[in-house]
Amino acid sequence: MRLPISGLEVSFRLPNGHDDLAILEAGSGVSSNNRADRRGSEAQATILESALDALSRLARLSSHASESSGTTPNEIAWPSITITDFEFALLGLRSFLFGDTVRCIVRCACTERMEIDFSIAHLLREAQPRTPRRIQPSASRPGWFEIQQNSHQLVVRTNFRLPTVEDQLLALRSRNAYELLAERCIETGHPGKRAAASAEHAMESMCPTVSRPIEGVCAACGAALNPQLHISSLVLDELRASAAGMHREVHAIAATYHWDESAILAMPQVRRMAYSDAIRQAGTR
Repeated sequence: MRLPISGLEVSFRLPNGHDDLAILEAGSGVSSNNRADRRGSEAQATILESALDALSRLARLSSHASESSGTTPNEIAWPSITITDFEFALLGLRSFLFGDTVRCIVRCACTERMEIDFSIAHLLREAQPRTPRRIQPSASRPGWFEIQQNSHQLVVRTNFRLPTVEDQLLALRSRNAYELLAERCIETGHPGKRAAASAEHAMESMCPTVSRPIEGVCAACGAALNPQLHISSLVLDELRASAAGMHREVHAIAATYHWDESAILAMPQVRRMAYSDAIRQAGTR
């Protein structure tokens, strides 16, 4: 999979027991549904960090530039990529492990419970970045861009860069998230708000968030449904659900074959599950 902004290539692998254990234990005290207040921002940051750790374990970044220069793919840090690339990679991992179709359970205000399906491939096509024509890459600062505007017969130059995962983490833990992001990502010599606003509009087109409302209609009452899709929570919840039975599986395999825990944890998840299923089926005969 190629990320749309950086052009980096991402490859994925299946989790083993060590990965499952880390995913289950990471941020285990924080509910992914707690987003109501200031504590909710901290919860979102914890979820983002846990998703970042899971992606770092199960995905590998590489680029043609790193291969030609002799640097290794591991030197490309996941927190330094843009939010768009991060969410694309998370959904790429989800598609690799569980398939393209996502099914979400939602409940209408009328209490009707229903299932909404969507395609990851379709969602990613809708979220493709677009660079406005007036935007130019900075000639002196890699990763930065420039907008030139006329203001009262003066040429105003505004420089900006696209927000990264690290920026988002800092913003979630800040009391002034908007100001922090503007300070880190936008530089303008003009005191007015117009230049900064132009940079923000450009950033929205060049670095769109994949997390968004999903449109649907209640089959019972016909009301419009717009549940919010949070990519980090979605992927992390599914990874945790997939790993949820690992303690029982490790116990069953160890009790049956007397293998060390380290040997069982080193197995790919699918093999560990297959052994556990075989043990359970043998016990029912």
